Amino acid sequence: MNAIESVRWENGQLQIIDQTLLPGKLEYIRLHDAEEVWHAIRRLSVRGAPAIGIAAAYGLVLGIRSHENSPVDELFSKAQEVAAYLKTSRPTAVNLNWALDRILTVIREQNPSDASELISIAEREAVEIHQQDKEICRSIGQNGAELFSKPVQILTHCNTGGLATGQYGTAFSVIYHLHQKNLVRNVWV
Repeated sequence: MNAIESVRWENGQLQIIDQTLLPGKLEYIRLHDAEEVWHAIRRLSVRGAPAIGIAAAYGLVLGIRSHENSPVDELFSKAQEVAAYLKTSRPTAVNLNWALDRILTVIREQNPSDASELISIAEREAVEIHQQDKEICRSIGQNGAELFSKPVQILTHCNTGGLATGQYGTAFSVIYHLHQKNLVRNVWV
């Protein structure tokens, strides 16, 4: 059993599982710009606080990448504009706001000398947000699985799996890692 990734960033391209098609169909869709990311978040194609934040971070990169010939101060203003726009897709999403603010802060602190460097900083930070979420979720699962030595029966609710995060999930990560150790008898959802 492989841990699902609802958000992928490969070769500078964003793909998400279109969760509006689940459970009948598993399909990744490619998002090309900030507007498509905004609509994907708004229509619930991407769900779960961590996954929304990750998608928004990449949406910011997509939103500024086409302005690589701009002066750096204009591009930073554009990044702020794109972040503000993406925040309107789900105003109550804490991870969305946090991820976008984190990228803007890192750009400001690193004070890039040109637009290319600014875009590169934004992309590196978006990837870092994604990788950190994967690592946190993996650690949750591994640490939680260490608490059990005998097969268990588990009751769970809510979207705590890889669809809601960068990978593995939060509470579901424990189930995933217990399954890897053949310690899951039943799961009720």
